[in-house]
Amino acid sequence: ITKCKGKYYNMVTLLAKYFIPNHNNMKAPDVRHGYGMLCGIMGILLNILLFGFKLFAGLFSGSISIMADAFNNLSDAGSSVVTLIGFKLAGQKPDLKHPYGHGRVEYLIAFIVSASILAMGFGLLRDSVDKLLHPSGIQSSTLILLILFVSILVKCYMVFYNFKIGNKINSEALKATGKDSLSDSVAT
Repeated sequence: ITKCKGKYYNMVTLLAKYFIPNHNNMKAPDVRHGYGMLCGIMGILLNILLFGFKLFAGLFSGSISIMADAFNNLSDAGSSVVTLIGFKLAGQKPDLKHPYGHGRVEYLIAFIVSASILAMGFGLLRDSVDKLLHPSGIQSSTLILLILFVSILVKCYMVFYNFKIGNKINSEALKATGKDSLSDSVAT
């Protein structure tokens, strides 16, 4: 979050000023599409960055929970790709088969993101039970704790911008992504 001309902006809003023409007209389909694409790209980049840092922390510490969290971020990047594709499809102009447009694709994307959250939750539950049944030692360091703390901050930021933009453009897919980011920050 940065201050510009007396107002506070988050990175997505700041980028929207440069990449989305007429970015304040939330009812315009091209603006809505632009925000969805921008949030999807931000999700991909931030989740891949988190994956790399957590993978390093997990390998260094020997912690299966940090490794699982790293791969959760990788699957979140995949969910962001799905969101990106969904906004691309939903932004298509009406045609003969879809005279009212393709906007309903977004509900399908929200469902896919929700299903991936459930699948990752069951995977983490399985790994946790396995770790309880077969415990092993882990190493900790200030660097690992710092990586996890920064990861929580990044995920909280993702919650903030996904909910804010999701509410502005009335996007169930972005709201689902925000809920996923919230559960990820708690899990981390």
